[in-house]
Amino acid sequence: MDSAPAQEVTELLKQWEEQHTTANYDPIPTLTRIAEIIEGETENFMKKDPDPFDERHPSRTDPECALGHALKVMFKKDNFMTKLVNDYVRDTYYSRQNITGRDVFKLNVAACRLTLDLMPGLEMSVVFQDNEPLIHRLVNWATSSPEPLQCYATGLLAAAMEVQEIATNFRDLNAILVPLMLKRLHELRNKTQDEKQTNQNSVTPPGLVTRHFARFDKRRNNDVKCNGPGTEKMEQEEGGGAAHMIVDETPPLPPPGTDPETPVKNYNSHTVPPDSGLMSPPARPARAPPIHETSSNSSWAEMETYVIGNIQIHPPTDATKQMLILRYLTPMGEYQEFLSHVFEKNALGLILGYLNVRESRDSRLAFEALKYLAALLCHKKFSIDFINMGGLQKFLEVPRPSVAATGVSICLYYLAYCEDAMERVCLLPRATLAHLVKYALWLLECSHDSGRCHATMFFGLSFQFRVILEEFDNQDGLRKLYNVISTLPILGSDEEEARVSDDETCAARQIVRHVCVALRRYLEAHLRLRAAQVARQLGDNVPELPPYKASKSSAEEIQENIEIVQNAPWSRWAAVDELLDLGGVTLLLSVVGYAYDWNFNGRAETVRSALDVISVCCVSPRGQLLLTEKIDMRDADITTGVNIVLGAADGEILPEPEVQKAALNVLVNCVCAPVHRAGTSSTRLSVTGSTKKKSTVKSYEDVIQKVWESVRTNNGIMVLLSLMLVKSPITDADRLRGLACRALAGLARCPTVRQIISKLPLFTTSQIQVLMRDPILQEKRQEHVMFQKYALDLLERVSGKSKHMGAEFETSLANIHKANVVAQTRINYNERQLLQLVASHLLSRGLPHSAATLQREAGLPPPAQHAPAPPPPPVYTPSTPARPRLSVSRQSSSSSLHRDSIEPQHNHTEEASPIPAVIKLRKVQNPTHGCVTSSPTGAERRSLQKQTVERGERAASPPRVTLHSIITEYLYNQHALCKNPVVTCPQFNLFEPHKCPEPAMRGALCGRSRNVCAHVARRELGAPTARRHLARPLHAHFAPARTLRPQDDDAYFTHTVFHPTQHQLLAATSNGDIRVFNLFSGTEENSYQVHESYIYHMQASRDGLLLLASSTTTWRTLSALWNMKEFEQLFQLDSEEYVEFSKMTDERIIGTKGETATIYDTRTGRELLTLTPAISNQYAKNRATFNPTDELVLSDGVLWDVNTGKEIHKFDKLNQTHSGVFHPNGLEVISNTEVWDLRTFHLLRTVPALDKSEVIFNPTCTALYAVCSDQDSEDRSQFDTSFKTLDPYDYSSIATIDVKRNIYSLSVSRWGTQISVVENLGDFEQVQESCVKIYDVGRRRDHDDDAEEEEEEELPGGSENDDGSDSGSENEDALARSLLRNAVMGLAEDGSGSNSSPDSDRGPRPPRRRRRRRARAQPAAAAADGISSDSDVEVDLGDIIEFELD
Repeated sequence: MDSAPAQEVTELLKQWEEQHTTANYDPIPTLTRIAEIIEGETENFMKKDPDPFDERHPSRTDPECALGHALKVMFKKDNFMTKLVNDYVRDTYYSRQNITGRDVFKLNVAACRLTLDLMPGLEMSVVFQDNEPLIHRLVNWATSSPEPLQCYATGLLAAAMEVQEIATNFRDLNAILVPLMLKRLHELRNKTQDEKQTNQNSVTPPGLVTRHFARFDKRRNNDVKCNGPGTEKMEQEEGGGAAHMIVDETPPLPPPGTDPETPVKNYNSHTVPPDSGLMSPPARPARAPPIHETSSNSSWAEMETYVIGNIQIHPPTDATKQMLILRYLTPMGEYQEFLSHVFEKNALGLILGYLNVRESRDSRLAFEALKYLAALLCHKKFSIDFINMGGLQKFLEVPRPSVAATGVSICLYYLAYCEDAMERVCLLPRATLAHLVKYALWLLECSHDSGRCHATMFFGLSFQFRVILEEFDNQDGLRKLYNVISTLPILGSDEEEARVSDDETCAARQIVRHVCVALRRYLEAHLRLRAAQVARQLGDNVPELPPYKASKSSAEEIQENIEIVQNAPWSRWAAVDELLDLGGVTLLLSVVGYAYDWNFNGRAETVRSALDVISVCCVSPRGQLLLTEKIDMRDADITTGVNIVLGAADGEILPEPEVQKAALNVLVNCVCAPVHRAGTSSTRLSVTGSTKKKSTVKSYEDVIQKVWESVRTNNGIMVLLSLMLVKSPITDADRLRGLACRALAGLARCPTVRQIISKLPLFTTSQIQVLMRDPILQEKRQEHVMFQKYALDLLERVSGKSKHMGAEFETSLANIHKANVVAQTRINYNERQLLQLVASHLLSRGLPHSAATLQREAGLPPPAQHAPAPPPPPVYTPSTPARPRLSVSRQSSSSSLHRDSIEPQHNHTEEASPIPAVIKLRKVQNPTHGCVTSSPTGAERRSLQKQTVERGERAASPPRVTLHSIITEYLYNQHALCKNPVVTCPQFNLFEPHKCPEPAMRGALCGRSRNVCAHVARRELGAPTARRHLARPLHAHFAPARTLRPQDDDAYFTHTVFHPTQHQLLAATSNGDIRVFNLFSGTEENSYQVHESYIYHMQASRDGLLLLASSTTTWRTLSALWNMKEFEQLFQLDSEEYVEFSKMTDERIIGTKGETATIYDTRTGRELLTLTPAISNQYAKNRATFNPTDELVLSDGVLWDVNTGKEIHKFDKLNQTHSGVFHPNGLEVISNTEVWDLRTFHLLRTVPALDKSEVIFNPTCTALYAVCSDQDSEDRSQFDTSFKTLDPYDYSSIATIDVKRNIYSLSVSRWGTQISVVENLGDFEQVQESCVKIYDVGRRRDHDDDAEEEEEEELPGGSENDDGSDSGSENEDALARSLLRNAVMGLAEDGSGSNSSPDSDRGPRPPRRRRRRRARAQPAAAAADGISSDSDVEVDLGDIIEFELD
């Protein structure tokens, strides 16, 4: 309901609408009355002390205020506002209306007055847009018209010039107006001073009045202990002023030019110690100060002008005129070209005069002067002159609380922007600086929101000056700065946040932003001081800046300082410890978490600054531990700080590179922290090695272990691995990779993490070497060098070998392992062969007597005379520089090596000279190449490792070269080139190149499986069968046996399952019904409506009586248990997204909803157990499942004990898709591409072929089917039209079968001889054609199959037979027999079942085999139907003999 003023305005506007079109209508009374109403309500609104910098509509500031209601009523009348702005402010209005005898001046005054009153709700850019005549008219009125039109025109002109475009367009006019306005301001100021001088004797001195607020006394005395002013105080007030002021028991301030009659504000300064404030709890025990003194008999009206002030529009007073002129000058103060007028007209002297609120008794006038001062402080010269003239001391005397004090805050902010001016501020007496910091801290606690923001930004800019930083700490500034955000309702409970409006929420977020930035700069300043102190303790000569000089650090310097402090022995650091005691880290982590839902332009800076503060705090072990503890956040599950930081690093909170870098820096400082915080300085400080030192070291180990565990638990490995592969944004990708690699290298110090990542494709397939080759952006090579450095560290830790320099881009873990094997090999050769080579060499060099002597003494056989000793093969040339290279690149240099080795044999030069150089090169390079090479013997290895540690005299002494070392090196190089080197080698033959034997192919089909009769005979004799090796060729070939199609076109198939009797197939559709097909005839027997929408999963019980079905819709998910005889629903499992039976029996059902797994009783539907993980992995497709013995449950990557309901282990999350399934052997868990060992919880291997695939084992566990389960995503996988078969023993790929259509589901028959595949054509939402195809496992496709399939697709629906003999009339016995015959025939013909290409399977086939298979199908069709031939994959002896005879 509108207020009374708003109703009156409505009536006036209604009268205006009725009368303004009549002839001789006079609008002045209406305009005047509306202006009076608006002015009265504006005065009432100002008494509520709103934020003077808040330019929002009054109704948004206070929804209940009458001023806002009245303005809303005004702006609803567009025709009135248009008339007011466009017509009533014209000086030709009456002449245009042909009205004579009226003074247009009065109309213009009333119109300008009302427009000025309506400015709080007007958008100036709209009012003055494309209205240049109005601007010119206002300029003329402001320069030459009489009052009050001149005053009102100045006010409107001030509002227009706040629009930057208008101020720029009228720059020439402003150049004339600025000096004119300054001159007029001087005149009004002098006039006011003269009037005060005249009336001075008639005014009661303010010091003799007992006022309502005792804190407005002229003295600030810390010793006052009573509520009212005492006798001594009254005497001091009569004879003293600001020149006798005492502040915080420091020497009195020397403010120049202080007026002795000016009352000085004393707000709580004489009772509150400098380390406390109004809003802050006391940091230490102290007596409670009297905050509000009540010994007074005066009224608020006397002090209102001091605190709030007022502006009287009509009639305009001299103060009003000055305020409106100052409003005009404020936007002009930022322009450089008008600065000369400022100095010429002594604007600074004017402003300093207005700052004396005790003299002017108008806080609003002082506020406008301070706004003008802030605009002028943008100029360095003016700022320096302001400091030199004592301006800082002047505005520190502005009383608080008051509107003017809020104006002081913006001046402080602008002043801190000028470093030269701040240097002069820092050179002021310490008492002045203490007063400055105290004033700004008061603004932090007791001012308006804008004042708090400005004061916060002032501190953020001035922390770089050490003198300000020290004074801030002396006055307990950190606690007061922290309290600015700790008390905000948006960081409080749900009830507190619900009571906050949107505008208040936005303002509070801006405050959080500024406080986070200030805290970051505060800790960075302390970090510089701390790092310099530590460096000096270590003996470095670090220059110390003067305390008045600004000190800045780049991001790289900050990180270096963190490392310096982190590597030093930890001792108390007051700045960090106080922030930790206050709960600052926890609060900032909450800010980062809440920022996920915030939406304002400073969100990135807020999150980044908060993370930077946390990064510095992580230097402290306490700070690291805080990240691992739980944080209770509003509207979210209890999480940890590490989880929040990882979310920021992964881009979940804000996809900004700067935020991700800040989060990665936090992780680096945590996981890369030294395990033992005891260096050189620690040794000096603790020489005795006491037990206290040992316990401290142990505690550091516990801290870092807890941090590593927390990062693992919150899926940090997956986040860091994904960031190492990031490619965008291109300008920051290299930096992100480097930081992620550094964090992962630090995390790899944990043995568990090292074991996991050693099995990942990043290392097993040399992906990291590919990443190390070139940067993402060539201009970012410096960042890429950092990535290479930490990638080498990571390789060193994962492989366990030292760094290498020559082959770092060609070395994989496999090559490192290979080099390790070579290094451990003991070289053993025949000494007589060596002597024979020496004798042959002497003979070839023309030394027959020496050769004969050697042969005689050593008893060597005579050398062969027909041919000289051939040179060694090129690839085996004993050249040490190539020894570390174990990859293909070694071959590229083989020719040059060959030339080097042959040349000495044709030139009669001394042979010993090049060889020591080669050996010497190997010895020097070996410490850096140790990752790929090794020393010849254990003793030499030890000596080389010693050289790495002791880099002194050993490196200088040349190694001793012997013939044995040369031969050993030569044999090592030969052994290193073996494809599969072994540790235990037989004696090396010096006459023949060495080559390790190739390993026998385990499970190779050739040899053993080709001879089927031998295999059958072995089985009959009781020898172990080779079922797995027979299964590989069987599961490499699939031939279509039948195609099932829906009768109607309004639905498509979504899932299938074989009936346990193997006579029927159940197919689910998108409409929620289940259709039952006969497997032998292919006809649809029944159809049941079980759900209302898409069925995406079904499972039948082992006895074929029960069926589980899961359906999903946009509004809910639903699962249910059905009786398959009558298809009656037994019970529903509401909201369960996925359900399945237990493995051993069907007595229990496990359902999945999000990360929660629930176990139900199959008979009653009663809930037995609910499993909810403490920390959710949030897999996209979590499906809880039992292990083969029903003792364990895997859900959301967490392993549970069913009997106790407790968590056993949480697997590291390395993918976003699948939580995992149990291997039928019960020893492994397959989670997407990762295979985990259930016995050790180690990562066994990664299988890239299983990425984003659903894993289905055949019943005999001889094959694994992988089907891409990501059809409904926008980014389709390349395998969504194909399925893969793998060997479940070693996860090697068997075949990839492309069906040319999207695969929605795959199911396996009870005996594994057939599979059914749901194949749909078209997009997920618009399926064009749908069918279910049944494939025979192990039967090759031939041309007849392809032709029959094409004919079948041409028929109009239903299911058709292939040719009348293969399906329809065949039972399962015939299918199984033909399956096995074809498999064995395939082995007999091509001998290899590993050919997995579908195209090769369609090649020409002998027609005789086809005819023979069909001929044998006829008697098989007459077999009894009750006999099931869907037997194991083993070959039946009778079938084979019959087949061979045929």
